[in-house]
Amino acid sequence: MTVQEAATAAEKKHPAINIKIDSKPYVVHDDDWEASALLRLAGLDAAEYDLAQIKKDGTLKRFKDTHVVKVDEGDEFESIKQDGPVA
Repeated sequence: MTVQEAATAAEKKHPAINIKIDSKPYVVHDDDWEASALLRLAGLDAAEYDLAQIKKDGTLKRFKDTHVVKVDEGDEFESIKQDGPVA
């Protein structure tokens, strides 16, 4: 098997999924992600931000860092600054 054939086989097994985080496009090849990993993909610190999925009706579904998020083609996400501790 050539390198090109291996790459094509891998693409068929894990096809490209186009998503957006904070309106910026990303291409991923796995449909299961921890919320913190998606934040890191976008260059954000999971200790400071939570991830929310923008649903079709415009509402937000917020995820904790270790929650596994199932991503589909065209999904859009938004980072939400975590509230700081209250004294």
